[in-house]
Amino acid sequence: MSIIDYLDTNQVLTGVPSRSKKQVIEELAERVAALTGLSKRCLLDMVIRRERLGSTGIGGGIAIPHAVHDDLTRTIALLAVLETPVDFDALDGQPVDVICLVVGPTNDDTNNLKCIASVTRSLQQASTCDELRSVKSPEALLRCLQVFGSVAA
Repeated sequence: MSIIDYLDTNQVLTGVPSRSKKQVIEELAERVAALTGLSKRCLLDMVIRRERLGSTGIGGGIAIPHAVHDDLTRTIALLAVLETPVDFDALDGQPVDVICLVVGPTNDDTNNLKCIASVTRSLQQASTCDELRSVKSPEALLRCLQVFGSVAA
């Protein structure tokens, strides 16, 4: 599967204003709550709890925060490109400006991990992230991911 299989234009944000890791996670949790009908507070608590175990900032300006929820029936991703990078306690110590929040059903670890792996593969290509940082609309961002996805396949 590809990152594209988990995203549509409602799940892509560009030019997201940001002040802090917590503020970004709150905004992403709010968007996922609106898309799924889940509680924003519950989603936020789950993602923050996971971040306390260790940062999901994987390096190169990328973070993939993730959580599971009992009331989900499918894995959902939300990709955001920030206006300004924020400190995310990333492994390489660099600030993060490309974030993909992944939330999946509690009982579907395999699909959740496939989604996270797909996101990681797609975003760790430096050329992909450079292109993502330059686009100005969700549609352009999805086109960019499709192009890079077809080249990588």
